[in-house]
Amino acid sequence: MFLLFEVMDKHPSLPELWGICLFLGVAGFFMARKNPLFLVIISPLLLLFSVLYYSELNAPFIGDSIISEAGYGYVVQSYIAMFIGNLLPIVGFFVWLLKKEKTLS
Repeated sequence: MFLLFEVMDKHPSLPELWGICLFLGVAGFFMARKNPLFLVIISPLLLLFSVLYYSELNAPFIGDSIISEAGYGYVVQSYIAMFIGNLLPIVGFFVWLLKKEKTLS
């Protein structure tokens, strides 16, 4: 007798994943734009989430099950969502730098 377990019911759906990444990314963008010390707070959270989920997507058995159940599109969109979420606070920091440079000159 074989037991078949689904994997995708234990992982966030794409709208949930995009929502988490964009919420943290946009919050990090505005916080880093206001004060760059917030970058130290939000970036480790985003990186921790991304590293843990990346390792989950690339696990030998789990990753293959995710691809077979949700397809490559899920994996690609997961990578893109994590990348954008991690990039937004850094962009906010550079906006803060440009704003500070304008006020100094």
